[in-house]
Amino acid sequence: MGKAIAFRLLTIIAILLFIVIYFSPIWWVKLEAPAYPNGVPINFHVNGVFNGKPVTEGELCDQLMIQVHEMDVINHFIGMYPTATPAPIERAFSQFLFAFLITLLVVFMISGRKLQAAALGVGLSIIVAWAYLTLFTPGGVTLMSEGYQQFVQCDMDMEAEEIEDWSGFYTMQESYRASLSKTLQPRTKTEEMVAIMTTVTYVVIGVLIVSMLLFLVGILMKNNLFYWLLVIIPMLLPVFFVLEYAGWLWWVGHNLGEWGPFSIPPFMPTVLGEAVISLGGTGGRFMTHSYPNYGYGLMLLSSVLLIFASVLRRKQLREMVQ
Repeated sequence: MGKAIAFRLLTIIAILLFIVIYFSPIWWVKLEAPAYPNGVPINFHVNGVFNGKPVTEGELCDQLMIQVHEMDVINHFIGMYPTATPAPIERAFSQFLFAFLITLLVVFMISGRKLQAAALGVGLSIIVAWAYLTLFTPGGVTLMSEGYQQFVQCDMDMEAEEIEDWSGFYTMQESYRASLSKTLQPRTKTEEMVAIMTTVTYVVIGVLIVSMLLFLVGILMKNNLFYWLLVIIPMLLPVFFVLEYAGWLWWVGHNLGEWGPFSIPPFMPTVLGEAVISLGGTGGRFMTHSYPNYGYGLMLLSSVLLIFASVLRRKQLREMVQ
C-alpha cells in the first residue's frame, strides 16, 4: 500500500511541475555585440520568446519583448531569421502537448486497464475537441495561452482586438508570414515557406491523432509497453526539448539569408556554453551565451520524480503478482 501511495504522490508532484514549467523560462540566451556591450538577453519559453531580464518601463510589448526585437536587429546583420521564425508549430501546439503529457501521467496512476482506457479516451477526446475549437474556429486564438497570444501580438505589432476573431491556425500562418516578412527575402520564398509550414502542421495533427489512437488501442489490449510509455514519454521531456532546441539552432545557422550586410559561412549556434561569431575580415564579432534557465531545471526534477515513481510502481506490480 505504501508504494501505491508513494508512486502516485510523486506523479502528482511531477504533474504540478509540468504546469509550472509551461509558464517558466526554459533556456536563457545572451548576445553581445559592439552596439550592445552589455548584451541582449532573451528567454525561450515553450510558447514564445521573451525578454531575458525584467523591463518595467514602456508599453506592454516593450516589457515583454523589446530585448527579443533588439536581438533580431543584431541577427539581421548576419542574415539570420528572426527569433519568431523557428518552431511556429511547436509554440502553437505547446498547450495541447503538455495537456497530452499530463493525461498520460494521470492514466499511469490509475489501476485497471478498463479504467485506464476510459480515462485516456476521455482525456484525449477533450484535447482533440479543444484543439479543434482553437485551431479551426473563428476566435479560436483566444483559447490559446496568454503567453502565446502576447508573443504573436507583440511580434506582429498588433493589438489584441485586431486578432481576437482569428482562428488559431490562421494566427499561426499570419504570425509566421509576418516573421519571414521582416527579412529581405523574396515574397515568393516567404509564401513557399508558409505553405510548407501549413502542410507540416496538417501532418503533425495527423501524427498526433494516430499516436493517441495507438495509445488507446495499446491500453485496451493490455500491452505493457504502452503502459510504461505513459510515464517514459513525459520523463523524456528534457531530452525532447534539447533536441528540438538544438535542431532549430542548426536550422537558423545553416539557412542564413543574403540580406545581411555581413556574410559569414553557415555555422552551428551554441546550444550550451559560450562562443564567438566572427564577422569575417571586419574585425567585429558577436559573443553568445546559452544556458538552461530554472524551467529546464524543473524539467529535470520532474524526470527524476517520474523515474522514482516508475521504480516504485514496478516493485508494487511485482509484489501483486507474487
